[in-house]
Amino acid sequence: MPEVSLPNSPFDALIGSEWISDDPDDARVRLTMTDDHRQPMGIMHGGVMVSLIESICSRTCARAVLPDNRVSMGQNISVSFLRPISDGTIEVRARAVHRGRMTWVWQAEVLDPEGRVCATAQMTTAIRDAPEGVDLSSLSGG
Repeated sequence: MPEVSLPNSPFDALIGSEWISDDPDDARVRLTMTDDHRQPMGIMHGGVMVSLIESICSRTCARAVLPDNRVSMGQNISVSFLRPISDGTIEVRARAVHRGRMTWVWQAEVLDPEGRVCATAQMTTAIRDAPEGVDLSSLSGG
């Protein structure tokens, strides 16, 4: 895959995302839980988990399609929460199970510090040509 240099996401920096892999077959992001990530009952807020899933799928897809002057954007996400997370470092793993011309479909899991699956998700990203007049080649080394 060509080297792609995407701008850093201020939101991901705000929540503390640690990027591990942008491989569409094994994308990974890590987050160390802080009090800022908790909901009132003291467990990780579901929105934090969903945000990490959306970020890893969108970022990885963008890096894959950008060399072809294409863009990706989230189209749909469905998440099932299976068990709460109280503390520690979590990891989100995602894999593109469909890589079409107009959509990619992702499967993702949120793992707690013991490696247990705490949430599962399916996300669809829309793939489109870059808007007319927009040249993304500077981001892909092209």
